[in-house]
Amino acid sequence: MENVIEVHNLYKLYRVGDSIVRALNGVSFEIHQGEFCAIVGTSGSGKSTLLNMLAGLEKPTKGEIIVGGSHIETLNEDQLVSFRRNNVGFIFQSFHLIGTMNAVENVALPLSFRGEKRSSRMRKADKMLNLVNLKKHKKHLPNQMSGGQQQRVGVARALVMDPKIIFADEPTGNLDSHTSEEVMHLMQDVVRKHNKTLVMVTHDEHLASYADRVFHIIDGEIVRVEEKRQKEEEKEQIHEKI
Repeated sequence: MENVIEVHNLYKLYRVGDSIVRALNGVSFEIHQGEFCAIVGTSGSGKSTLLNMLAGLEKPTKGEIIVGGSHIETLNEDQLVSFRRNNVGFIFQSFHLIGTMNAVENVALPLSFRGEKRSSRMRKADKMLNLVNLKKHKKHLPNQMSGGQQQRVGVARALVMDPKIIFADEPTGNLDSHTSEEVMHLMQDVVRKHNKTLVMVTHDEHLASYADRVFHIIDGEIVRVEEKRQKEEEKEQIHEKI
């Protein structure tokens, strides 16, 4: 399988007073094309710092981050902006929808930064809202939608740029448990049906279980990697034999 992300010996050190805090302490791993990975850990474990590094939002103190063949730790700010625009989609805990724009307009907005014509933007946004099962809510403003519907708009907005990688930061943190399950199933479908690579950060072990692989991070170090999809396939094979 092709590696879409490679991380080698990654460190992030912060100075706090007279002491040094190791937010990341020698992290190395690969993520494959079309894989749903979860980085799970408690507050202060280094998971959000790691996500920011992978997205090019923070620079490492030391180490390599190779995304789609590019060493992003060597890029300057303008190059990083271009890299994110062309390769990355984001899903946030806070939906970050613009209150005066309806669902279609919110989804189409990132395409305007690429200079696409309005007709093309709206057509792509319309298609993405169909994909996330919001056919009846396209003209609704954010305050006319539930939290789960707003997050579906957020997923559509991340997909509309046709990114190689989607980064999700506690994407169900503002949702109730039932709606969280719906959004997680949606993200699984996106990965499997559209061959997207999704990297999600969460503190919730149950939500992490939706991923193909789970990276457990403690004190800036990945202490364990669980192969979830492999376990599911093994269960299916055993069931078929029975």
